[in-house]
Amino acid sequence: MTELPFVMSPGQTEDAAVQLEHDIIGIVREEIGMHEQMATVFAQALVRGLRRRLGGQEIYIPAASKGERDAAIRRDFNGANIEHLMRRHGLSRTRIYEILAPASRTRAR
Repeated sequence: MTELPFVMSPGQTEDAAVQLEHDIIGIVREEIGMHEQMATVFAQALVRGLRRRLGGQEIYIPAASKGERDAAIRRDFNGANIEHLMRRHGLSRTRIYEILAPASRTRAR
């Protein structure tokens, strides 16, 4: 059994559970458009179940494919929504333009 390099206090543990709940609520609302009240009930049940079954374990969650993200940025770009894309994907203006550049070179041919 692998030990974590630190021990969380009970308060930190509860803070982490609340943050996980908040993240799940946001994901469920963004991904499937669930109403906030229902998303909250869903998130609370999911966090309770995860804590019971996997509490204390480290879990690896693979990052989303950058290719899928880049394709979504190219698809969603309308010429006037750079700020929105930056916020949505957590990227800099420069990085958004770098992602868009190959698409604009392909269209120019």
